[in-house]
Amino acid sequence: MEPENDRSRRQFLKAPGLSTPKIYESIAKNLPVGFSLVDQDGLIVDFNPAAERLTGHFKRDILGKPHLEILHGSSDPKSCPLFIHAFEQRTATIATEGVLKRKNGESMILSFTIFPLFDDSENFIGGVELFRDITETKRLERERKNFLSMFVHDMKNPVVIGGGYLTRLLSGKAGSLTEKQRDYVTVVMEETKKLKQLIADFLEFSRFEQREYIPVLASYNLEEALGKQMERMKVAAEKKNIHLVFEYAQESLPVINADATLIDRLFTNLLDNAIKYTNPGGKVTVKLENREQDILVEVADTGIGIDKKDLPCVFDAFCRINKGGEGSGLGLSIARAIVSAHDGTISVESLPGKGSTFRFTLPKQNDPQ
Repeated sequence: MEPENDRSRRQFLKAPGLSTPKIYESIAKNLPVGFSLVDQDGLIVDFNPAAERLTGHFKRDILGKPHLEILHGSSDPKSCPLFIHAFEQRTATIATEGVLKRKNGESMILSFTIFPLFDDSENFIGGVELFRDITETKRLERERKNFLSMFVHDMKNPVVIGGGYLTRLLSGKAGSLTEKQRDYVTVVMEETKKLKQLIADFLEFSRFEQREYIPVLASYNLEEALGKQMERMKVAAEKKNIHLVFEYAQESLPVINADATLIDRLFTNLLDNAIKYTNPGGKVTVKLENREQDILVEVADTGIGIDKKDLPCVFDAFCRINKGGEGSGLGLSIARAIVSAHDGTISVESLPGKGSTFRFTLPKQNDPQ
């Protein structure tokens, strides 16, 4: 018995005045994005009005001509996302960025959706390229990043200088303070420290976002480094009566190649969060597992947990799960960037009121640069 959806499709295509070519022509003509159809020889066989507007090329002038030379000004297949994905890899891709050359010689940045075409016998017969201009979007994105980075960088010096003078006031170098004055200055000093940390977080995040941070790999002893981090966190944990536990197999873990400064920062972020969001009397457990290809690090707490609806954005920049809490919302985004820079993975599991478990991996084989 024929499935209902197949029967509906056949009936639709057989409707009076409709034929597959007409449907194809109508869709291609009215697409709000550029459409280019290329045969297995790399020659353009169709081009829609949106593609004409974007590229400056008229369909009548470029049919039968090489896609590479016309739209990329090159004979190198590596310069074209269509050839890389559809022709070489025979795979589809969405939102791949690339550069396309207009008829007047100008270059523009495009977002491509690409897929290969096969006949009924699964023989490769060409590919389709859908594209839209994102040049202005990318320019504004660069300007935004540069502006925010410079703005925050310019804030750093006044905050540091202001903090220095507050320290001098509290030390009595400008004369003695009354008890109320000292209390006021102390409050301002604490808030200035918070602002200084927010600025530092944002500057670090902007460097990761602009790919300025490249790990400086060297021999790194995970077991030893994490042990030191646990010792440093003991004071904060004891203040909240939180039990810190470090679990790992007795056999020695292999020394890996990693950037010590970045991995230490990663540990600090995760441990600090675990302690911060665990109620007094709770427990934070850190585990190390030596696996075949990598080392798994697990930081689990018995804290307040994360609501299911908030889990997808945990590692996004400026995501504030605890809306009443302090901080920039950049800590976990920076953590993800550090792990990614080391070719590792990071994930989280959590239940509200039960706690959270963050896991990340670091590969064993990672050659120093």
